[in-house]
Amino acid sequence: MRKEDKKQRIIDASYKVFANKGYNNSSIKDIAKEADLTPGLIHYYFKNKEELLFSVQQYVQEGYHNKYTGKDVDDVSPFVTLHEIKSRSEDDPEWYKMRYELYSLGLKNKNIQKEVAAILSNGRESLSKPLQKLSGAEKDIEGIASVLLACFDGLALQKMLDKDFNIDEAYEVLGKLVQIYLKE
Repeated sequence: MRKEDKKQRIIDASYKVFANKGYNNSSIKDIAKEADLTPGLIHYYFKNKEELLFSVQQYVQEGYHNKYTGKDVDDVSPFVTLHEIKSRSEDDPEWYKMRYELYSLGLKNKNIQKEVAAILSNGRESLSKPLQKLSGAEKDIEGIASVLLACFDGLALQKMLDKDFNIDEAYEVLGKLVQIYLKE
């Protein structure tokens, strides 16, 4: 197995373990078992569990950002994008579990807090660019991106914790609100 394949296998296993057991309840041994590798090999690629956590988060974020890299905003409808984001809570709940785990850790650990702040900043920035192009104006784009990011996280959390929560209706209303705001 190639070096990059082993590293990716560790990241994939860590993603699963961290999302399902939580960072503090996970060990390098758990990750090694999930990856079907030795703990020593994990330490060869990552100096500690925190570095591994950051690598997992970076990999996951890049995966979602790469879906839109190089695409013109005109080619991607806001409603298609909202649908894709909404579907993550059902199709990839581990993604949100990792986010919430990082948020919780960031409230208690200064090193992780810096990473979480960067993740949130990147999220706002990735929303701001298409919103700017859609609105054609400077009006409160950073603010609306911040509100949308909070909505995405909050709506996913509600869906994951309450199976009866109507996330479709909530996203429909959110989409209408964004449209109204951008038309002002």
